[in-house]
Amino acid sequence: MNAVDTLTIPSEMVPIVRSSLQLKRRALEFSLSRYEDRLSAFEERYSMSSQSFAAKFEAGELADDAHWFEWQYLLEAHRETLRQLDLLDSLDV
Repeated sequence: MNAVDTLTIPSEMVPIVRSSLQLKRRALEFSLSRYEDRLSAFEERYSMSSQSFAAKFEAGELADDAHWFEWQYLLEAHRETLRQLDLLDSLDV
């Protein structure tokens, strides 16, 4: 690690930081569960996996209906939530 990757905090603050990170993890896990529920509902409603939907959406094969944009938003939010959980997993606190 270099200095940019290192954060130094007083030892008495470590429990506070750990607690805050655990709270953030729980919030992200809750959000992830909600996104997965909503994605499953779209997949069931349209008989299409989210991966198939994303490919069609990106290729412009779907109309500009609001529900397609909602599905795309949910996919992006899901991916971002997974990314943040991965970052939390990489922390050494």
